[in-house]
Amino acid sequence: MFNTALMTPLKKLLPIFLLLPFVVVRAQTVTDIDGNIYNTITLGTQTWMQENLKTTHYNNGIAIPTTLLDTYNDSTVKYQWFYNQDTTNLNTYGRLYSWYSLVSNEEVCPIGWHVPSQAEWLYVSNLLGGDSLAGYQMKDTGTAHWLNTESAVSNASGFTGLPGGFRGNSIVFLGLNTIANFWSATPWGSNSFPRAYCYNLQAASGALLESVAVANCGLSVRCVKNNSTGTGNSLPVEFVRIFPDPAADEINILFKETGVYTVTVYNSMGALVLQKQLTDQSNQVAISFLPDGIYLVKINGNGFAVVRKILKN
Repeated sequence: MFNTALMTPLKKLLPIFLLLPFVVVRAQTVTDIDGNIYNTITLGTQTWMQENLKTTHYNNGIAIPTTLLDTYNDSTVKYQWFYNQDTTNLNTYGRLYSWYSLVSNEEVCPIGWHVPSQAEWLYVSNLLGGDSLAGYQMKDTGTAHWLNTESAVSNASGFTGLPGGFRGNSIVFLGLNTIANFWSATPWGSNSFPRAYCYNLQAASGALLESVAVANCGLSVRCVKNNSTGTGNSLPVEFVRIFPDPAADEINILFKETGVYTVTVYNSMGALVLQKQLTDQSNQVAISFLPDGIYLVKINGNGFAVVRKILKN
């Protein structure tokens, strides 16, 4: 549940849908200046950390301090915390950062990475079906970390959103296991009361909510690789072709390399509706039994994964 004094949900902008041919995900890691190693995920033309940031230093070596005091009147607060100062929470959910620490002259993300903008968050939301559905594809499955969940939650994107909660400016930690709050680098409102856009996943919801948080609160951070784009025009190497789109009775799946591939298809609510294994380079997969609508087709094999949004018509 949101504390309205700290964070205010916004009415979402109308989605600008970007129909991407496919998404390629390669096993890749990035290391911050403290030596923390993060898995990554490629969504469309953007590469994101698959885990929450944990560093206590900017990438130039300068330490990011912490405090046990409230931050009500601190207009230049550059702090990091971990939830309730409990190292168990740190290892699982990463650290919480004030917005000021993210937009200082120093860089909090590893070299070659940055804090995502509002536009970059909206790109991911639109890629995964819009704000009301993206959360189903982005949240970690099960209740090992989330207090409760829904059967439609699939984490089909691989984003693996974890509910690390947030730190208020009144020395209070809220929302562990129920809310995942992520900063954007984009400010909101006037400089007299600094706030910024943030993006939220909640336990009993499949939405990715755009909100605003006060800049001296602590939220989680996911970094994005600098050469990522939000246009959908630049695509990685074509390991697989999936066509046609829209499709009616079947989709064709052509692989560049021979191998063993698993195909899973999710509906717009994130529910698994089809799964099968393919070993040929040229394949036809029947989808005539599926209702008309938008589906995510995910293919795993030979060290990569492909996710494509198609229309069954």
